Amino acid sequence: MGFVIKFVLSCLPFLLFISCSINPVSGNQDFVLFSEEREIEIGRSLSSQVIQQVGLYNDKELQIYVEKVGNSLADISHRTNLVYRFLVLDSPDVNAFALPGGYIFLNRGLMSYLTNEQELAAVLGHELGHVTARHSITKASKAQLFDILTYAVGTRVGSTVSNLTSMMSGVLLAGYGREQELEADSLGAEYMSQVGYSSHGMLDTISILKEHELYSKNVEERRGVKPQTYHGVFSTHPSNDKRLQEIILLTGDKPSSTSRIMNESYLRRIDGMVYGDSYSSGIRRKNNFYHGELDFYLRSPKGWEIINTPNNLIFNSPKGAASISMDVIDQNKKETPTQYLNNVFPEQILEEKSLKLDNYPGSTAILIQGSEKSRLAVIFKDKKIFRFFGTSKKELNGNENYDKSFLSIIFSFRSLLEKEKLLAETLKIKIYRVGENDTYSSLAKHSPIPFDPESQLRLLNGDFPEGKLEAGKLIKLVK
Repeated sequence: MGFVIKFVLSCLPFLLFISCSINPVSGNQDFVLFSEEREIEIGRSLSSQVIQQVGLYNDKELQIYVEKVGNSLADISHRTNLVYRFLVLDSPDVNAFALPGGYIFLNRGLMSYLTNEQELAAVLGHELGHVTARHSITKASKAQLFDILTYAVGTRVGSTVSNLTSMMSGVLLAGYGREQELEADSLGAEYMSQVGYSSHGMLDTISILKEHELYSKNVEERRGVKPQTYHGVFSTHPSNDKRLQEIILLTGDKPSSTSRIMNESYLRRIDGMVYGDSYSSGIRRKNNFYHGELDFYLRSPKGWEIINTPNNLIFNSPKGAASISMDVIDQNKKETPTQYLNNVFPEQILEEKSLKLDNYPGSTAILIQGSEKSRLAVIFKDKKIFRFFGTSKKELNGNENYDKSFLSIIFSFRSLLEKEKLLAETLKIKIYRVGENDTYSSLAKHSPIPFDPESQLRLLNGDFPEGKLEAGKLIKLVK
């Protein structure tokens, strides 16, 4: 204990030296644990991890376009000494985020919900505001004393960048509070106004994101899970948030009169952009799932939703009363599916039955865990093991026989037919000019969007929940 006290005292000059820094935005002193060089180092390390795990969207022209819009804002920001990178990720999630040191990421999933360049600038400006105000760095620096001392000790004994990036990852996952989000919105609106966009575009963008959040709450109720939302710190709609409006509209500019031109320019740039699942993760079409790379097909029961996540495929019943998930792992041992189940779950399975699905060997059984019953199945195909695990909130073989639905999903497994290989290709945004008789209801009937297509089309075009189409207007469809 005496050693620790002596060590802490010896560190005090070091901590005092780095703890006072002038905030580039406010001009006030901040408690900052990291030097700018270390901030950049952390951002560089985290950025490479993000790109490796998620991947950049494969569209060079779109990447250049986003970089150009972002740099126009960065060039007049409060930290023009940094080299910024604005990168589009190949992710369907509606999200964007900034890493320390000038790395700003935007998911293609969020881009599909924007309608013009001004709204794109609002998202990039907001994330740029987090960097220029050093929100992630100041938040990490204000961690508990134990965390600070842990960092200081690590520095003395040879802390690595991975230790720091791990700490920073926790900060970013925790998100920012309302005050920092408001400041980022204010800074973004300021940067937008200075380069010729209207700061009103920030309010428009937050409104789009709020509508998506409201819809996501319906999804939460349907699935029985909590959805991920971007910019979800505003409890009310932006039109009712007086403080937000006051902060953003301090620039005093007026709504842009060139919005229609900006709309068409942006829409043309995202024409053909991937919507929803990527080819490598498999494609959902209504009740059907097609995976081109792994060459398999599955079908869900009527009314069930297919949820495609990075780690598994989930078939969810209405209200989330039952679900069955599937993942895929390498087959590493020469064994039968029955042997695999018995090795993984010794003395826990009942009613084991061998399967032959499209000539692929498999096995299914009931797993007993206390009073809970679950449906298991494995299918061996091309040196891969496809593993199914089904559970319900009610007794598996109770009044509502979800096990029958689980088995119908499992038994639908097969290779893709030749004519289905085109269906395993990605869905894409298609720009369409509205006809005289078009309605969201009529367009949704022919849409391949896998679940709730009318609401999704409304969200894509800023007309959720009850907006109407205008003949001659360009909108986004999915093909």
